[in-house]
Amino acid sequence: RSLDARGGLDVEVDTATQAVTLEVIHEALFSERLDVIDEEPAAVAIARSFREFNVANQDLLNDYLQLYQKFDTPEALRRETHRRKLRAHFDERADAREALIAETGDAKDAPQDLLTALLTATDPETGEKLNRDDVNLTLTEMMVAGHDTTAATVACMFTLLAANPSAMREVVAEVDAAAEALGGRLPSTVAEVAELLPKLDDAMKEAMRLYPAVLIVVREADEKGGTLLETSAAPILVPPGAGMWISPYVMGRLPRYWGGSADAKRYRPSRFEEARERGDALDAFMPFGGGPRVCLGSRFAMLEGKVTAAAILRDFDLALTPELKSAIDKNGGELPISYAAGLMSFPEPLRLRAQRR
Repeated sequence: RSLDARGGLDVEVDTATQAVTLEVIHEALFSERLDVIDEEPAAVAIARSFREFNVANQDLLNDYLQLYQKFDTPEALRRETHRRKLRAHFDERADAREALIAETGDAKDAPQDLLTALLTATDPETGEKLNRDDVNLTLTEMMVAGHDTTAATVACMFTLLAANPSAMREVVAEVDAAAEALGGRLPSTVAEVAELLPKLDDAMKEAMRLYPAVLIVVREADEKGGTLLETSAAPILVPPGAGMWISPYVMGRLPRYWGGSADAKRYRPSRFEEARERGDALDAFMPFGGGPRVCLGSRFAMLEGKVTAAAILRDFDLALTPELKSAIDKNGGELPISYAAGLMSFPEPLRLRAQRR
């Protein structure tokens, strides 16, 4: 929709960020634009398949009986249906890229994106290349980090900033200063964002602390002889092979890690700056999981989210609509979101008022 005479527009920010982040990640992976915002039919179809695959996959991960390993459950069938659609989309582009590299004889003549990097990567010891399954799995993982989860995080951050004007003013002032320092353009690399947008980084992390895009991280215990966990009551032995569920949502709100009951529920981005000053690693902050299986696309997701947010905050002032403010008030100050199959969902749109600056 077009802006009104004053340059204002009510925007469903959760939907808008999904479209933007999918276009960004697709271009980063394949050097090819996907017109989701303009609702090009093929783009809308691939967006739907990706979302359906993601939801079905999370359903399976949350199936503690692991019935899908023995039966063709509806979730397993739905995941496989959309996996095939995504794989066909990936394979078409991988086939074309391999043909281009073969024709020119030099991968440097191909677009220097993740697809080319994956197709030309070799094992330093054996010289073997990744097989197509490995390529597809990595592409899927990057799209998970760069699309749905990033979109949900940016949407929540915008809403939280709009509900906390002082934090919004600090972040917008920082974005303006960064653009001025770079001659009018915005930071676009990891180094530039780290140097020039620390408050935006803190604002995004605080949004992920309160509202991580993924509710549960699933792991399997593999310590020989089991793992002994110390608890306030008595030690608990976790046997090898046991499934372990860890909730970034719960960890991000535990009062003992986040300044007490009242402060743990507050949106206060400055807590991350305070933690840096006192040398606190904030181990309870784990929106991307942790350890050797931490989310592969976490760094890209953070960069994409901050670059996207900076571009919007440079051009628009964002404010809560009366309807959204009322919904937050009725929800005890919490955003009106839920988690479906472990992934953040929006029962009602997060509608903000965007006014051109």
